[in-house]
Amino acid sequence: MVTIKEIAQQLGVSPTTVSNVLNGRTGKMSPETRQKVQEALIQNHYVHESRHGDDEPVTHYVAVYCCLGDREHILMDPFCGELLEAAERELRKYGRTMVCGVVDANADFDERLKCSGLEGAVILGCMEENCEPLARRTGFPIVFIDSGRGNYDNIGLQDYEGGYEVASYMLKQGNDKIAFFCDQRDPVGPDGERYRGFLDAVKKYGASFSKEEDYIFLPADKHLRHEVLRRFAKTAKAKGYTGAFFVYDLLANEGINIFFSQGLNVPEDISVVGFDDNIYARLSRPALTTVRGERQGGGESSDEKNLRGGSSGTQPAASHRTDRQGERCQSHGETAVVSQKPERGLLIRRDGTAIFYQRRQNGLRPGAGR
Repeated sequence: MVTIKEIAQQLGVSPTTVSNVLNGRTGKMSPETRQKVQEALIQNHYVHESRHGDDEPVTHYVAVYCCLGDREHILMDPFCGELLEAAERELRKYGRTMVCGVVDANADFDERLKCSGLEGAVILGCMEENCEPLARRTGFPIVFIDSGRGNYDNIGLQDYEGGYEVASYMLKQGNDKIAFFCDQRDPVGPDGERYRGFLDAVKKYGASFSKEEDYIFLPADKHLRHEVLRRFAKTAKAKGYTGAFFVYDLLANEGINIFFSQGLNVPEDISVVGFDDNIYARLSRPALTTVRGERQGGGESSDEKNLRGGSSGTQPAASHRTDRQGERCQSHGETAVVSQKPERGLLIRRDGTAIFYQRRQNGLRPGAGR
């Protein structure tokens, strides 16, 4: 790790000046010098070691905070749960202690990050326009998750690619009228990227889609959300819908249950796909076709960047579809080759790379993928 002396040499100031900034002794220092030193500390990912007595152990804290707007039970969300577990395991390897919690709004991040003893943070749910200013205001490294692109460290899934791939798959299976379900009126962040991938696939295959009619906003209030799903189910056949793309698996699971309650059967009447491949997809009946990103790897990558000092820019994690269908499927130039065990397959991509995936009971229309 870079030293105080090296930072001082970079800036042409004394090591004492850098030390004074680190310890808050800036009363007689010009604002320009203080800002210059603070920016250098951030750019070099300098970690300030707290000093204690010889016999007193030093505890190093790294914060992991999630901000998902109005959603309830955030830490019970499978995505957040897997992230926290992966982060805690990785931080433990480096002798760090994790502090975790939920932030109600982006404006609250500053207050939460004032916790004494923090030497880094991992943040999920920070809006793209807030990331760089927040990183500049803090005196330690921050790694953002799913927060777009900019002059800051970000770990992101391939949301656009996943949205494009699963939409392409649905369209190739004959689903020519697909509704897009999302809990944001104008999707941004990961949801926006998934929607953009979906739209590009619709455009490529010449299918019709109107945001006014085919984009279904799902409110945060559970009762209102279920009412929206019931109304859709009652008119889906008459309007000619053959597919439903949900922006994440929890919404897809709710949709399947309510569709059945209204006599709209999955997969006989409508195909349903989700995004994330978490526990909701695996417990869904019929099993849900979905897209999976390597979330645990994202957690490990973010902590490694935090502790070792990463470079700015987005590091995308892999994204691929989990097909739960028949013996053979084709999607976006890819062919599933059946192995000796029928519940597993090998997906060969055009570029020669391969990934394994599991198949369960068909979650699409009858005959899809055969």
